[in-house]
Amino acid sequence: MNQPIPHPMHQPSDRQSGFSLIELMIAIVIGLFLTLGLSQIFLSMYSTSQAQGVLFQFQNNQRQGLVALTNNTQLAGYYSSSPLASGGPNTTALPATTMATGVQFTAGAGILGTTGTGTGTAQQDTMYIQYQTSGADNVYNCQGGLATAQTTVVNTFSVNSSNQLICTVTIAGTTTTALVLANGVQNMTVLYAIDTSTGTSTPLYTSNVYMTASDVSTNGYWLDVRAVQITINFCNANVSNPASTTCNGTTPWTQTISFMAKS
Repeated sequence: MNQPIPHPMHQPSDRQSGFSLIELMIAIVIGLFLTLGLSQIFLSMYSTSQAQGVLFQFQNNQRQGLVALTNNTQLAGYYSSSPLASGGPNTTALPATTMATGVQFTAGAGILGTTGTGTGTAQQDTMYIQYQTSGADNVYNCQGGLATAQTTVVNTFSVNSSNQLICTVTIAGTTTTALVLANGVQNMTVLYAIDTSTGTSTPLYTSNVYMTASDVSTNGYWLDVRAVQITINFCNANVSNPASTTCNGTTPWTQTISFMAKS
């Protein structure tokens, strides 16, 4: 008896479907390369984000410090009480205050300073700002405090041994603990704009020369200071090593600040 011949479409296949071992190994290698590439991209983006964060915090810290310095410097010579009938310096509101360092304000003056020893980055000037607040005029000191009654305030700005711009507040002979305004300050120098044209302390609201604090003291011109020119050299942020205390170069900041009481 003749056997039926199976149709070709119904013949079983000896070959299994799917990937071979070689194909799987190639796919795994390609996947590893892709994963490695993505990891490198992620690490690069993460590193960039961290560096930008460090730079932002560094610059924001400096910006806040400079705002506090500028706003308080403008207060030099401000007083809430009426001026004397003679129109001269108000020695009651702005007395001859003696600081803990031994330097003394000229009575009626709103500013005092000392010239630091050394030159370049070794020079650290100190600046004292004196004003009188009524306690109700919303005049903040350099540490963000408000007086509750009429009083004379002295804000002191200097750079400490840790390269920090700091301020202290002195009221009635008592000085607060220093508050850090900005980090990474390499040095600070201050020049004082004064008017020497008349040889008197009568305010003319002009200036014709810049002097160091030492020269102003020598010539007795503290009542004639109209503005200050402050230069601060900031250390650049070390974004690759935020914990480093080594200066990665410096960036200078210079600003001339006029006094509200002299403008």
